[in-house]
Amino acid sequence: MKKYISILLALMVVLAFSGCEPKNSGDDVPADDGQNPVMNFVGNYVCDRASIFISAEGEDGASAIVRWASSASENSSWMMSGTFDTETLRFDYTNGVRTDYVNNDQSEEDSVTEAYTDGTGYMQFTDGENLTLEWHDDKENIADGMVFEYSSEMPTAGMTNPWQTADTLAAAAEGAGLDGFDIAEGSQISLGEIKAEEYRYMDGLAEARIPAAAVEMTIRKGTSMAAGPEGDVSGDYNEYKFNWTQNIKGLEVQCYGNREGEATKTIWSSGDYCYAILAYGAGGDDDFGLSADDLNSLINGIQ
Repeated sequence: MKKYISILLALMVVLAFSGCEPKNSGDDVPADDGQNPVMNFVGNYVCDRASIFISAEGEDGASAIVRWASSASENSSWMMSGTFDTETLRFDYTNGVRTDYVNNDQSEEDSVTEAYTDGTGYMQFTDGENLTLEWHDDKENIADGMVFEYSSEMPTAGMTNPWQTADTLAAAAEGAGLDGFDIAEGSQISLGEIKAEEYRYMDGLAEARIPAAAVEMTIRKGTSMAAGPEGDVSGDYNEYKFNWTQNIKGLEVQCYGNREGEATKTIWSSGDYCYAILAYGAGGDDDFGLSADDLNSLINGIQ
């Protein structure tokens, strides 16, 4: 992973020093002066937990690096380059590369996964007093509805930790901007009492981390923006042998696991919010999952 990170950071440094702050519409560079018109839009654009760094290439080309942190230990990057249309202020690309990074604990090696290399789409700039861009990604539609605003701050050398800790779950929900969050602490499931040891939050997302007998469990609640187009706030990108649907509390709950009927990952939505339960076996038991009865008890206590 260090090799990939080093390449990415080196490229970010080159881009940071090769550009200049974008100009407003009154300072546009004439097309016949030989300067790439993308220079008027070079810089860093941010929205929630994602950022896009735009750079100029050649006479009329553009390139972009997207960085998106899904959790404290997981993030993804996209790299693409293409052409820029001065009339429509649109940057089109057909060579998008997505790479996923997972920073594991000290007992495991970090992982780097190249998800795809054929991404297509475009970025639409809006000129004026405040520069913005919208990213239209054909591959995943991951940024639909998001508006990235120009920031004078350069991107940092690494992915910053978006999580903050809280003393209570109510405080974590407030910090995340949610209308509340309850997991019915003190209730019982087959693994024992539900009692969280840590509460964390970021913008639009809160979680409780719950230790149990040989199990590490996390329960999350987040906004639709935090969930993305898939409606998944789990931050879990693993593939599972089985997936199925359960009806709990009148909700359609999607379950995933490597043992039939035992859910390692569970996601659902209710009203304006998305929820997730992750339950991993301690000591490397990747096949552990929650029973249907435990899920029923947990989900009935989550609000």
